[in-house]
Amino acid sequence: MDDLEKLRHLLQSIKNIKNEDIFRSESYSIFVLFLLSTEIFTYNPNIKEFLEKNSEFNSFLIKYEMELKEYLFKSRTVLIGRFIRIVEKADIKDLKLILKIIQEIAFFESKGSKTINNGNKNEENYFDSLLGQFKRGN
Repeated sequence: MDDLEKLRHLLQSIKNIKNEDIFRSESYSIFVLFLLSTEIFTYNPNIKEFLEKNSEFNSFLIKYEMELKEYLFKSRTVLIGRFIRIVEKADIKDLKLILKIIQEIAFFESKGSKTINNGNKNEENYFDSLLGQFKRGN
């Protein structure tokens, strides 16, 4: 089961939860899977770009006074730690709004369109091309 399938499954199961504490704890797993997925975000800068372009995420971060500084995007685990704090403080209504955005991404990605994943695996790496040009020997 790939990350998008897991994400879709978690998002479907969270719809029926009425208890706020259980909803919040399930939200943690969705955020962690969403941010750790290299299927959705190939590179860490893709996460930053997504968060900057998405107005709902931006307003969510501003509302809870969480600034995402540059150092957070060097490590996904550090970024997840920050998001866990945000989920801990957030209202259930706000969490539902953000999870709706994640759900749109999970189900949009299933139709074959990759909007967040900017890495092209067929594209030759710059350093590889330099090594190919200036290789030693035969």
